[in-house]
Amino acid sequence: MMKAGDSFDCPHCGRNSFLKKGSQMDGWKKVADILACASCSAKIATLAAPEATAKPNSSASLDKLASILGAEREEKPKIKAKGSEKNFCKDCRHLIIHPFLYRCSKHNKDVNPMDDCPDFVRRPTEAEEKK
Repeated sequence: MMKAGDSFDCPHCGRNSFLKKGSQMDGWKKVADILACASCSAKIATLAAPEATAKPNSSASLDKLASILGAEREEKPKIKAKGSEKNFCKDCRHLIIHPFLYRCSKHNKDVNPMDDCPDFVRRPTEAEEKK
């Protein structure tokens, strides 16, 4: 069985080289692990699929850990923001975005995009601006 680091004679480039492990990709998704020639990067063999070697996240293992620690596992409730909690400066009409700083034109000061403001005015969406 071939493995990464083994020496071999490459049938593609004809050099005595060694195997390197790499990934075969389909866009941004990893399809398989492969062995390739270190000299010419030609695919020599395909290894086991990544799904076959990866362990799925099972709640059984988390339940076992919880039983060892003596705690019951609880599902966390989803947090929903209230209307006043969504008033971030990054969404405000008065925010002036510059590559080096964010500035509020209403208060004439530097701000953090995640700050809250009592004078918040929602910035219109692109669809609203076209009307």
